[in-house]
Amino acid sequence: MAKIQIKNILLKRHNTKPKYYLKECRQEKFFIESGEEIQRGCGLYGLYRTDVGWRCLYCGNYLYQEKSPLDALWFHFRMGREYWKISVSQDKIFINGVPVTGLPDSLPRNLISDLSEPRPPKWFPYFVSYEGHQFKKYLEKYWNG
Repeated sequence: MAKIQIKNILLKRHNTKPKYYLKECRQEKFFIESGEEIQRGCGLYGLYRTDVGWRCLYCGNYLYQEKSPLDALWFHFRMGREYWKISVSQDKIFINGVPVTGLPDSLPRNLISDLSEPRPPKWFPYFVSYEGHQFKKYLEKYWNG
């Protein structure tokens, strides 16, 4: 059975913005740690707006917006850290087998207990907005001050 492709024709006809506007979920291909080529995105018009960016109706792909609400980011951060696995192979860094650019953000051990909190802790906005060394300086002031 073929997937139903939903397109928004109202925009062209009436020049109005509908309540739910769908965007194209673009395909990206990359190689994971095992050397296997995988694809993210499906190429269909299924991206709808969520509290953290866009999510695809068909494949479940997330595209995060730069300025997402802190509560939504905290939820996704906690869920992601629950299954977090960092590995290095052939001068490449992988998180859960997916290649990443730059160094993965490391969370100090004494902050890991905060991952069970439903609301973002005081340090989380700084973790999101600061670089690694800036965040460490903030934590030193936070613990000592």
